[in-house]
Amino acid sequence: MIKNIYYKYIAYLFIISSISSYFLGFLYGENSAGAGTFTGDFVFLWRNLQTFINNDLGVAIGFTTNLDAENFQSSRTPLVYIFHKLFNPFTENKVSFVRSVFIFSLLAPILFYLCLKQKFKKTENLILILISCTIFLSPYFRTSAFWGLEENFGIIFLLLSFFFLNKFLSNENKQINYYLLFLTTFLSSVCLYFDQKLAIIPLICFLQIYFSNKSAKLKILSILFYLVFSLPYMYLITIWGNIIPVADASSRGIGDQLYFSHLGYASTIIAFYLLPIIFCKKDSVLDLLKNFFKSKKNYYLIYIFIVYFLYLLFFYEYESEVKLGKGFIHKTAILLFDEIFTQKIFIYICFFISWLVILIYLENNLKNYLIIFYFFFISIIIWPIFQEYFDPLIILMVFTFFNSKLILNYKNSIFIFIYLTIFLISVNTYYYNLLN
Repeated sequence: MIKNIYYKYIAYLFIISSISSYFLGFLYGENSAGAGTFTGDFVFLWRNLQTFINNDLGVAIGFTTNLDAENFQSSRTPLVYIFHKLFNPFTENKVSFVRSVFIFSLLAPILFYLCLKQKFKKTENLILILISCTIFLSPYFRTSAFWGLEENFGIIFLLLSFFFLNKFLSNENKQINYYLLFLTTFLSSVCLYFDQKLAIIPLICFLQIYFSNKSAKLKILSILFYLVFSLPYMYLITIWGNIIPVADASSRGIGDQLYFSHLGYASTIIAFYLLPIIFCKKDSVLDLLKNFFKSKKNYYLIYIFIVYFLYLLFFYEYESEVKLGKGFIHKTAILLFDEIFTQKIFIYICFFISWLVILIYLENNLKNYLIIFYFFFISIIIWPIFQEYFDPLIILMVFTFFNSKLILNYKNSIFIFIYLTIFLISVNTYYYNLLN
């Protein structure tokens, strides 16, 4: 009893500190992802925003087809700028605009809590609040919120999609079902328009609707809704000739080649976020390890990594790679080791360990495998690969759309919180030293 009270006090302290740090970070102009400040990615965002505010929508969308990026440059569809043009009254100057995105981003932890409340019905409320506050510890969520960037809009609609999907699947009222189905299909489709890598969200929602016990009429209607909501994106692909706007498609080489080296870097990033959540599993880490190595199927999955390692040895020219992005392991290798050979050894060992962490976490769950496979797939078609593509997305997905059987208590929730706090402090220190 005394120990439980002690944990509760720690939880209250961490919740207050995370919320306070969010507001203090904004006031002091924190740049924990390296893309912040008015001279960072905001330069491109503000230019894009002015293009949409100062032109009709048809004209502005036409600018997304230009190769010179003089009026528009982004890897995402222009929905976020249409959203600001139509619904944000605070776009008259940079300061008021950034403040509006900062306030809007507060919806994310609230929605995260509501999603957790849906999924973990028997878990104590304070623990769910603590977990929901971990989003305040994401360097990339914070930087996007502090500097008006695009990423948090997709996160908010991801959480809305999960919330209404669960409402729909659990609802017995036939009339309300149509309303909930429309909201689920619409909100999940909007995820794609805010961030193309979130195409996984409407796909998951559709499959869960299709394989649910809902009527055939509702399932057919969901197909029609998704077809209608996909039409604007089909139009954009037609005028771009690609899945992203023309300028970024050209500079990033989207569709030109496959970047198989990104599989290793993606695995280190994904494993980084799965690692602390392994301690929320029903079985102990030791039991998970024992069960993993008892299954012959897992040895075949390890052999896949060996094949990948051979590819790295014979076909991947690490020395000629641009030192851009690739996540925290790549940056750690550069900081720790001067010799290229030693960096490679360190990175490849981390690739293998990360692959094991992912396999141990997934526990042969098909849905989880498919979600992770999707993230691996998108990693090989994009360049460069950044950690922000997975943060805080992986943690949000684990606590929502994954089929993970997790037990949340004060001990493992506090551990996750401390783990992510250390990461936030580390990246703040790294970028402060790099940029100052």
